[in-house]
Amino acid sequence: MKDSNNPAYHPLKDKGRPDYYITPTRDFTQYTRDSEEKYWSKDTKFDWSQDIRANLRDHLEKLDTPGLSKVAFMVIPMLIENLENKISHISHKHLPLEEDGLKDIAETLPSEKKTINEAISVLSPLNELQLSLSRLEDRLEILNSEMVDLEEQLRLGLFRQGTEVKNLETEAERKTQANEKARLISEIKQAQSEYAELSSQHTTESSRLKEQIRKDLESIEKQVLDDLKSTRALLQEILKSEKLPENPQELALLKELILKRQLTGLKDIANHALVVEQSAIAPLTMGIIHYKRYREIQEALTTFINDEAKHSATFRRFLVDKLQAKEYISPKLIKGASRYMWLARFMPGAGLFMAVIVEAIGAASLEFFAKEEYMPDTLFRSICQTISEQDEKRHMDLCVEIYNELFRKGHGWERFRNKMILTKMMKSVYGDKTEDNQLIQAFRAFGVESETLYRHIMGQLSQQLTRVSVYVETDRLLEIIGRKA
Repeated sequence: MKDSNNPAYHPLKDKGRPDYYITPTRDFTQYTRDSEEKYWSKDTKFDWSQDIRANLRDHLEKLDTPGLSKVAFMVIPMLIENLENKISHISHKHLPLEEDGLKDIAETLPSEKKTINEAISVLSPLNELQLSLSRLEDRLEILNSEMVDLEEQLRLGLFRQGTEVKNLETEAERKTQANEKARLISEIKQAQSEYAELSSQHTTESSRLKEQIRKDLESIEKQVLDDLKSTRALLQEILKSEKLPENPQELALLKELILKRQLTGLKDIANHALVVEQSAIAPLTMGIIHYKRYREIQEALTTFINDEAKHSATFRRFLVDKLQAKEYISPKLIKGASRYMWLARFMPGAGLFMAVIVEAIGAASLEFFAKEEYMPDTLFRSICQTISEQDEKRHMDLCVEIYNELFRKGHGWERFRNKMILTKMMKSVYGDKTEDNQLIQAFRAFGVESETLYRHIMGQLSQQLTRVSVYVETDRLLEIIGRKA
């Protein structure tokens, strides 16, 4: 996926962890507002005024000593590992010249350690220069997209009025399209000229700024390392003692670090939810084409696409508005979606069986994080609950009914095919989820063992599969993904 804000170099990105610290230059909030007005009732609209940090902080403060101890001793080893990675990286390669990398370091330090904030402020002139270029790139991409859409309307003899498209009929409509095309051509030329000029200035000016910034960061680097090491030493001492600090200041510092790790974990979980919804749109769109002989499937997939776009917008707004983060889709997931499209084209029954699995897993995941015992943030919890109860159940019912109506024959080949698909898919989705995977660590940041989530998801999947006459016990599914001793 093209992203003009995505740097070629990801500082301090360990074990494939995505970078979440670039604030997007586009506004996704209006789309979500429109979606809420169109699809959801007033009773289920979300309270976007909530402060996520405050929600998580209040939850930590309300935990009793055993509850806080459980979370703390699941999070502390992750904090220590992260600190050690930062110390090693800076010692060998110095402080990064990217704001993302410096903010990543700041997330591992208590707020009383001010030096890293000085390092971030040193980068501000370079950030402003890069942001100006990113905004122009976004503007060009949007203008070109509008031009492609307009040219397609002209080619087909169509005319767009708001969100509706009709046949081109009047001379006034033709004139409107001609004026719109002339405007886009003019704005694209102007944006291209501005971009070429700014890009040339950016190359020269950024080289000059980087040279000065390197010198400034060198004077700060030692203190940042000392801050990281002292924080690591404190956490190691707490971990060794196997009890929470009695010193109020040290306890407050520990809670702050846990809060920061939970915010990062929530970004991982929200990003995963967004990616699952977003990555489904392309295969579903292609499915409408490939399933043209099956009107029922086309109608179901069209419903899914509208819902997935709605869900994607909601999770994206949560990331952008509430966590100042952006989405990340791994190449592995994109490759998997392409395989799904290929399989669905030539084996519609297999494709729909996979849809049953995907919907069951997606619904179970959202249902899990709609529970207060696993997700302390009320806004994210309400989003998960609304989507799982209003949409995912309906999706599941549609997939099951269509599969049973069109594809369930009960033949030996069908049973063999479904068993192979289930096994391959489970291993593909969960085979890489070792304990150092960022998603697993995100669960642990909230005191949730990965086994708890997996048993819930596999239990729900086992139940849903019975609806298409596939009988696999929860323990067998856990065994397939390597989660049962």
